[in-house]
Amino acid sequence: MAEMLAVQPSNLLIDAENPRLPQPNTGQREAQRALAEDQQRKILALAKHIVQYGLNPADLPIVMATNDDLKRYVVLEGNRRLTALRALENPELFVGALDNSVLKEIRALATMYQTSPVEYVQCLVVKNRDEANHWIELRHTGENQGAGIVPWGSDESSRFRARSGQLEIHSQALNFLEQHGHLTPEKRRLIPVTSLKRLLGTPEVRAKCGLDFQNGTLLYLGEPKHVARALMHIVGDLISAKTRTEDIYTRKKRIQYADKLPGDIVVKPTKSKSRALLGRKRLKFTRPRLAKPRDNLIPHDCVLRVNNQRLAAIEMELRTLSLEGYTNAVSVLFRVFLELSVDAYLSSNKLTMTSDESLRNKMQTVVNDLTTKKKLTHEQAAPVRRAMQKDSFLAPSLTLMHKYVHSQHVFPAPSDLRAHWNSLQPFVVAIWSA
Repeated sequence: MAEMLAVQPSNLLIDAENPRLPQPNTGQREAQRALAEDQQRKILALAKHIVQYGLNPADLPIVMATNDDLKRYVVLEGNRRLTALRALENPELFVGALDNSVLKEIRALATMYQTSPVEYVQCLVVKNRDEANHWIELRHTGENQGAGIVPWGSDESSRFRARSGQLEIHSQALNFLEQHGHLTPEKRRLIPVTSLKRLLGTPEVRAKCGLDFQNGTLLYLGEPKHVARALMHIVGDLISAKTRTEDIYTRKKRIQYADKLPGDIVVKPTKSKSRALLGRKRLKFTRPRLAKPRDNLIPHDCVLRVNNQRLAAIEMELRTLSLEGYTNAVSVLFRVFLELSVDAYLSSNKLTMTSDESLRNKMQTVVNDLTTKKKLTHEQAAPVRRAMQKDSFLAPSLTLMHKYVHSQHVFPAPSDLRAHWNSLQPFVVAIWSA
């Protein structure tokens, strides 16, 4: 029986047998490019929607597990969404496949996306293609006398728009906090809104916060300052990752979370009648202004204890060189810094490797040693292992980093380099702290 599962985007694979592809079994990179080339501005429109609203929770991708041990899944239904995510993660992968005007807009969207990327995709997992085929066919072959999707006419659409208009529950709560000075726009951008929405959608959590939800409106039952303190406590849990997605994924876990809230945080209802959290005036939702991405590869708050003179000099250059002004220089130095750091770890820990061993094999030895010594968690090691896959074109990727140095046709982008570093930073920090 099919089950729902939260999967990291990097563990999802394009279905090489997707009917939209003119040639099946062309490999991951070419399959993504072929799908993008076929869809063009439709992929752009989907990417824009993902950046603004996230993935559609009412339309789950259908996936099946691969036969390898990397916990990856083939997307049987939802390949357009996955292609749009790949374009937002690494626009340069689609050079030559997307029209130049489309690619230019995708690059701009990618900069926004990197500030709040999709961390997990809710998927419906099936055992095999046969289990999925009926639902995929029903999804794509029209109304099927009412068994399939029956589109609205103009009247139905008009009635829906007239009856809608309320902000979602988490947006009402965040607007309340921001309007009353408890939450800054900068801090608001750090909140995993899907998790907050999931918590506030649970009555037991709302009750602890002195909140109620009626007819699409969030109401407060206690003193506003106490309600704000309870909400900020939850926001703090989510931002600090003290409460993670898996900790509140089921209703049972969310009730357990509510029961564990500190007693001084729990809001006691007052005798007065409940009132709308935001008052009667409906507020227009505006997207918070995004902070400008950093212009250096290594962020200022990343602490590295590099004890090699030359590597320390390279580290300093990677902290000071502008990603926008010296993109090619940074890409090559990054590749050099990574390999020399790996070599330094192998030498200092007396891990025997031949002098002509590939970077992929050397990284494999180092990451295994770091995880064995508990210097690196399995979650932190996951992007390093993905980067070492020979057919990987995802960020970070050794294949792509090699091409930065050896190919005259591959152009690094500042957004890609930031994504590379962000994914590999725990690995590099572990190397120089061991």
